[in-house]
Amino acid sequence: MNPITKRLFLTGIGTLIMLVVGTVGYWYLTGQKQDLFICFYMTVITITTIGYNEVIDLTNYRGARIFTMFLAFSGIGLLTYFVSTVSALIIEGHLKESYKKRKMEKEIGKLEGHYIICGISNHSFHLIEELNDTGRKNVFVEVDGSVIHQVIKKFPSQYYIEGDATNDDVLVKTGIGRAKGLFAATNQDNLNLVISLSARRLNPDIKIVSLCVNHSNMDKIKLAGADIVVSANYIGGLRMASEMVRPTVTSFLDEMMRDKNKNLRIEQVDLNSSLAGKNIGDLKVNSLKDTLLIALKTDGLWVFKPEDNIEIKSGDSLIVMTTPEERTVLEKFN
Repeated sequence: MNPITKRLFLTGIGTLIMLVVGTVGYWYLTGQKQDLFICFYMTVITITTIGYNEVIDLTNYRGARIFTMFLAFSGIGLLTYFVSTVSALIIEGHLKESYKKRKMEKEIGKLEGHYIICGISNHSFHLIEELNDTGRKNVFVEVDGSVIHQVIKKFPSQYYIEGDATNDDVLVKTGIGRAKGLFAATNQDNLNLVISLSARRLNPDIKIVSLCVNHSNMDKIKLAGADIVVSANYIGGLRMASEMVRPTVTSFLDEMMRDKNKNLRIEQVDLNSSLAGKNIGDLKVNSLKDTLLIALKTDGLWVFKPEDNIEIKSGDSLIVMTTPEERTVLEKFN
């Protein structure tokens, strides 16, 4: 409990006690003849300084008038303190939230080569988790504040922009001109289509992967600008088949994805044209203890377990099993 919340709790209890003491005090000091609600009302108008006439005639009750003076001095001070504490809590919350958002937007403005997730669907949580686990900077866009709260609760340091991902101005705030990739991940194909179209117009070089709910809309979303369209139903069917015919493989991949210690992943490392003419052995992949070279893609062909003497060509890509840290080392070869 932070200091202001603790202060609010204590002053709230104090104010409640004051109301009870005032109510019982008037009731007792006036010979127990007054209705308790009238006594409570008298207490409220006294400590709030409303200044109505005495709803309880205290002319013949000297002790009650002394009690009223005591109640006024102590109650007014306590109530003022309580109100100021509530105001401080509200203002602090707004200021902290406003400061946090401004700071985050400045940090987003410095991002380069990051990934943008448009829309929070059931798939988006896994997207964010995977990008974070593999050390890839990302920012998500969502229009629903309550959904944003759920995401931040699970990923406290997550970057986000609150707004409609189909709006160009919102996408610009995410740094789309400097981003490496964008996920159109809403549960509505028409929104994913518009997001893909807007993103392609704002950054012709960005890679766009879109979710598709209705398989028949895949071609339309591709025409709108998406590089890859993923049908959740199609992928789900393939996964079910794999669980039946190759369960050990799927089990291995699942365990690899859940391993939070080494965070091993099968990754793609695109080789820069500056490496053209060198050999695979020059990359010294074998010196990385947590990296396994699986294949090389060259001239559109796959070479599995490539030998060290194979020459690298412009546009080649490596497929490796590695950790986020060692993937970064490999990417620095470029």
